[in-house]
Amino acid sequence: MQRLRRFQAKKYNHTFPEGDNGEGINEEQKVDIAMRVVADHLRAVAFSIADGQLPSNAKAGYVIRRILRRAVRYAYTFLGQKEAFMYKLLNVLVREMGTAYPELTAQRELIGRVMKEEEDSFLRTLEKGIMLLNGAMDELKAHGQTQLDGKEAFRLFDTYGFPLDLTELICAENGYTVDESSSTRRWNSRKHVRAMLPL
Repeated sequence: MQRLRRFQAKKYNHTFPEGDNGEGINEEQKVDIAMRVVADHLRAVAFSIADGQLPSNAKAGYVIRRILRRAVRYAYTFLGQKEAFMYKLLNVLVREMGTAYPELTAQRELIGRVMKEEEDSFLRTLEKGIMLLNGAMDELKAHGQTQLDGKEAFRLFDTYGFPLDLTELICAENGYTVDESSSTRRWNSRKHVRAMLPL
């Protein structure tokens, strides 16, 4: 947490979320949540890569990618971090846990390189996706609505690569829901079409 504070010029306040769904209700709580998410997810991703599981779009690799992206998004939104930075925290993790887990030290270069590449790639998607999603939520607010059309959630993913679970998370933080049935139908239709395409 001390290294995170130096990176972010933010203070860790040792608060706990008081929102009904576990969300922060003020700036201090949101910053603390973001710092805990980054610290926790840094460990999870680094250990996974050290064990040979690289981020990808399939199975366990996709879980690792989602974990890393979740941390990047929290840092982007609540810590003001617009550039890759988690890979810079790797030396702290190795110093603290490298003796007990020597694979961290042995794979430090690979872990750092993979994390930076993933961060850089997702930050480009994140900026565009958040801008579009904020616009969609503004439209909902202007019309007194609280549910985002699944068509819009699917468009964010299919056109811009913005993950559906991230759309749902951001909407929930702002008091909105996503029409999951509609987005699920579109997702299933997309998979069906892809399965019919020749290799």
